[in-house]
Amino acid sequence: MPASKHPLIVIGHKNPNTDSICSAIAYAHLKNDFLGEAAAPFRAGNINLQTSFVLSNFGVESPELITDVYPKIMDIMIKQEALIILSEEDTLAQAEDILIKNRFSFLPVVDSEGKCAGKITAFRLAGLTREFSELALRENIFINLEKFLKSVGGRIITCSTKQTRFTGKLLINGISSEPGHEDAGSLLFVTLFDENTLIEVMEKGVKCIVVCGPEGLNGKIPEMAAKNDVCLMVSPVDILSTVLQIFLAMPIRNFIDRKHPTFKQHDLVRNVQKEIGKYNEGGFIVLDEENFIRGVITRINFLTQSRFRVVMVDHNEFSQGVEGIEEAEVVEIIDHHRLGTRNTDIPITFINKVVGSTCTIIAEMYKISGFLLDPGIAGLMLSAILSDTVILKSPTTTQLDLDMSEWLEHRAGIKLEEFGETMFDAGSALEGLDPEQIIKQDQKIYVEGEWKFSISQVEIVGFKKFFEMKNALKEKIKSIMEQGGCNFGCLMATDITRETSLLLCSGGRKILDAISYPMVEENIFEMKAVLSRKKQVLPYLLDLIRKL
Repeated sequence: MPASKHPLIVIGHKNPNTDSICSAIAYAHLKNDFLGEAAAPFRAGNINLQTSFVLSNFGVESPELITDVYPKIMDIMIKQEALIILSEEDTLAQAEDILIKNRFSFLPVVDSEGKCAGKITAFRLAGLTREFSELALRENIFINLEKFLKSVGGRIITCSTKQTRFTGKLLINGISSEPGHEDAGSLLFVTLFDENTLIEVMEKGVKCIVVCGPEGLNGKIPEMAAKNDVCLMVSPVDILSTVLQIFLAMPIRNFIDRKHPTFKQHDLVRNVQKEIGKYNEGGFIVLDEENFIRGVITRINFLTQSRFRVVMVDHNEFSQGVEGIEEAEVVEIIDHHRLGTRNTDIPITFINKVVGSTCTIIAEMYKISGFLLDPGIAGLMLSAILSDTVILKSPTTTQLDLDMSEWLEHRAGIKLEEFGETMFDAGSALEGLDPEQIIKQDQKIYVEGEWKFSISQVEIVGFKKFFEMKNALKEKIKSIMEQGGCNFGCLMATDITRETSLLLCSGGRKILDAISYPMVEENIFEMKAVLSRKKQVLPYLLDLIRKL
């Protein structure tokens, strides 16, 4: 299925938090159930403890994980179920018939295990004329007798055992040399009816005979064939037509192209499109990792619009988006952060409001529309608002956040304050998480001029565990910062009970010395009444950067 026919992808940022996940689910639900547009929520990273608690509490499954939205071959290829695939034992006649009727340039071929054996091409079949003329010179031919007889309307007169296949040499009466005793048993003898000739070749030990134009075939010959264990067949057509059908009854296994370029179903469209220019092929087989055929790609398939259609929620900066977002068709953005997106090729829906949560914006859409709101979706959106606004205590909280929280509280059937505290308690524990998980579970990368920096945030109850892990956290921030090419990085540990954050930083002395908040320990700054990364910490750091 072309990517353009996929459901609309609704997805939040990498290292998703509760607002990122819940806004994707809620907006995809709005699109699907009320606006009539096929949409599906996805996530660009692993969910954190708080989000896991929220989803479990309201009985909602986690969105499917996608690591990138680069168009892949599997998005534009002809799928395996739509293909005609031959086996190595199918005949040349079958391959020729399918290729001519459908005007195909090739057909995929599988072996006895169902794995790709190669392909039979129209170009290869076009070169069979010379091989047909040399058929009697072959040391060995392999023939499906059942399919040969069916093709000419022939039948078996006598055969002690049901022989379905013949392997040996072809001898055509009047054209090839006479059969000898030494290899007569491995001969397929083709002749017009002539009693003396038939008696002679049977006496020499020929075990497989095709008689063309069998008028006058009397009882003596079949009796002798039965006595000598000869497989005697008749063909109602002339010798030339009979030999041609014998040739076409040969299995394709000796005629397939086994050395040809193939691609994997997860290969990127842009890479394959460059690669196919190196080959003069009508098409290419697409395989999985175990060499099973998953599809076929032709040059025509690359004309298909393969860009994914994406709605970005809870972010608008491509640096925070899923990998490949720059190659996707972004059709909508719903966010509450600073603007940092690039230009778009066409006009898009862009809703950005100064509110505490993306789910506040989506909840307002539900309210204005008058659609009946599912309690579970209401609970998800309320959870996201409480998470982003620290139970409506953050300075990012607006009147619209308060209004939507009250509206959702009634529809979700929960007590706002009580649920918020339970939710934060479920997601605040640092136990069981290593430093990398703590830093990456809610990390955002920002670019400002020549500066690239990261801010991670973790919400906790009390700073005891944080100080126990501070050295390991310092080292991991430094490592992650260097790996990501950042000038500096920091972890914002927010105690929701004290309404205070500690900022653990790593970077050059120039930026660290410019931070004016009290330093409680080396590279750890106390930020009282600071709860919001978006509205308090990010603007503060951006201002420092611009002054350096």
